[in-house]
Amino acid sequence: MTIRIESLSYDRSNLLIAPPEVDMFAHSFRDLPPPIELEIESEIAQLYGGTVASSPVMSQPMSQSAIEPQTRPEANPSLTSRWSTSLQTVLDRPSPTLPDRLVMGGVIFCAAFATWAMTSQMEEVGRAQGRLMPQGESFKVHPAISGKIARVYVHEGQLVKAGQTIAELDNEIALNRLEGLRQERASYEKELLQTDALIDKTQLEAHTRLAIAHAEIRAQEAAIAQAQAKIAGQDTTINQAEERAVTSQAVLSQLQTDADSQKERLARLKYLVDEGALAREQLFQAQQNFGDRQRGITQQMGEIQQTLADSQRSRSNLQQAIAESQGLRAQLTQRYAEGQNAQVQAQQTIQQLLVQQTQIQAKLQQSQKRLQQAQAEIKQLTLKAPVDGVVLSLNVRNRGEMVQSGQTIAEVASQAAPLILAAALPTREAGFVKVGDPVQIKFDAYPYQDYGIVAGKVTTISPDVKVDQRLGAVYRVEIAIDRRSSSQVTRLKIGQTATAEIVIRRRAVADMLLDPIRQMQKSGLNL
Repeated sequence: MTIRIESLSYDRSNLLIAPPEVDMFAHSFRDLPPPIELEIESEIAQLYGGTVASSPVMSQPMSQSAIEPQTRPEANPSLTSRWSTSLQTVLDRPSPTLPDRLVMGGVIFCAAFATWAMTSQMEEVGRAQGRLMPQGESFKVHPAISGKIARVYVHEGQLVKAGQTIAELDNEIALNRLEGLRQERASYEKELLQTDALIDKTQLEAHTRLAIAHAEIRAQEAAIAQAQAKIAGQDTTINQAEERAVTSQAVLSQLQTDADSQKERLARLKYLVDEGALAREQLFQAQQNFGDRQRGITQQMGEIQQTLADSQRSRSNLQQAIAESQGLRAQLTQRYAEGQNAQVQAQQTIQQLLVQQTQIQAKLQQSQKRLQQAQAEIKQLTLKAPVDGVVLSLNVRNRGEMVQSGQTIAEVASQAAPLILAAALPTREAGFVKVGDPVQIKFDAYPYQDYGIVAGKVTTISPDVKVDQRLGAVYRVEIAIDRRSSSQVTRLKIGQTATAEIVIRRRAVADMLLDPIRQMQKSGLNL
């Protein structure tokens, strides 16, 4: 800009007339050279927070005419009519001390500004964009099996309840497999029922055969007992016959002796009769007695023979009874053997059926486990929210997308956890940021002019740089929110965006004002 010194005398009608001191001042500089013009750059002439003042520079002596009243054009009535009378008076007739006052005011202002610049401090902040999310790890939702997306029920930022369906996988293959496993289980159950029925039938038959064998054995034992009794009876009969035979033999011997005696007596009597010494009647009586004895002997011999015959017959019956008893015992032994054999065969058959039953039961259990697993897999095809919260991210959008087992489908943040601001801090502004730095948070949904600024504190800084598609290389920063300062803001919600101003350091105002000069010095410009 150009600062030029003009005459201080004005038109008498509406301008100030120069005082005598000005005339003396003008005569003292009468011999000075012509006025000069100072070219000063506008950037240097402007002072931040100060005023612009000019000093009179005389280049040549002023003539009398220079301080004589000059004729100037009158002020535009249309402009002067805008001001009040008092203000117009001040403008028309300014105070003689006005320049001094202006200079003094400028000096005071500059001194005050310099003092303020030296003592006051300003905050340097790093700005990071982020959004609210619950503190801690989010709950990841992923399928247990691979499959194809059939339907998606939620979107990012949506509030969900625990157990609410997030997405479903195609269940056609799983349903077909489940139906096949059900048919397999039904087949094993039918086979198991048949085996159980066969085991019951075999056990019943074995018990029946065993009962029949026991009955036959008891009958054989009864027959043997009867044969033994018969043998015992025959033995008794034989013994009695033998005793009768012995008795008869003794009687026969006695009769034979008596007969011999009677025969001798008869011979003597006959001699006596022949001699006439004895009557013939006595001989006749003796002969009759001898005949009786002969008949007794004959009868006794017949009885002996009958007794011997009976004894022989009894012995024959005894032999027959013994043989019958032995046959019955052989049959009993055979019955025992047959019963044991039937029992063993039945036990073997039942054991085989039990083994078959165990195998079928094992197959049925395996089929049941596979069926339960298939049912569980069908349930796992429905992906549900684990907790009440908000869907932070959703990695599937369209029907038919293939997902793998363990692949993260969505992330759900719990509403019970306290909210923090997860922000992305560009690397150029992260040089002095550290844990514990205070933060001023401005929420996009709540203008800070109306709702104020929420205080916070840096709690976590990622150890390495992350790549953001929009901001490039950034550090992930977690900021805890001061609940007392956030109470003035309407209830905060998960997913709301905000700008975090992290106070990096405090610097004096003068130091900051000198930064441009330092930069110019570094660039090689000397002032």
